[in-house]
Amino acid sequence: MRSPARLRTPAWNHIGPGHPTPRRTRSALIPKWPLRETHTGTFNRILVTPMRPLDILLGKSIPGMVIGMLEATVSIIAAVYWFDVRLRGGLLELYTGLLLFTAAVTGIGLMISSISATQQQALLGAFLFMVPSIILSGFATPIANMPPLVQDLTWINPMRFAPVVIRRCFLEQPSFASLLTDYAAMAVLAALSLTTAAWLFRKRSA
Repeated sequence: MRSPARLRTPAWNHIGPGHPTPRRTRSALIPKWPLRETHTGTFNRILVTPMRPLDILLGKSIPGMVIGMLEATVSIIAAVYWFDVRLRGGLLELYTGLLLFTAAVTGIGLMISSISATQQQALLGAFLFMVPSIILSGFATPIANMPPLVQDLTWINPMRFAPVVIRRCFLEQPSFASLLTDYAAMAVLAALSLTTAAWLFRKRSA
């Protein structure tokens, strides 16, 4: 009688390196603060201060980015020391991708907040963004197996690029130059989302 087959490589080595990405998405999508402060009256007090709208926007977005990076660090430590997934790449390459991804998602969260009238609308908007972005990220289903139109839509999804950077940093030893395409895509998405969020916030506060 033959012995049962056993996996030589744990499945976590392939799935685990990209798993923290949805967690960081939930952390960076913090779109409720302007609505909550509008309802409590503190938002109008902030607007009469000498600070510019850009300063207020940065002050509200940086904490969300910091929380997202801290959760990413906890996930990386758990993957390396708890699940015994070897980190073959460098921390510079890994954290550069994480920072760009968190900035892009934070900008999207602020955009959702700026166009929402209530906290319930903001939460629904964040949910409606998060679920399709995870599905279209290639995390569960390879992007190559998706219809061509859907594959084109994934190019505006920052979660398409973040898992690639994370997996390559864990499973390979990529150079910084080899990841420039993914970095550039996330940087463009971050610039567009943050710029649009700043414009919407300025329009809302006018």
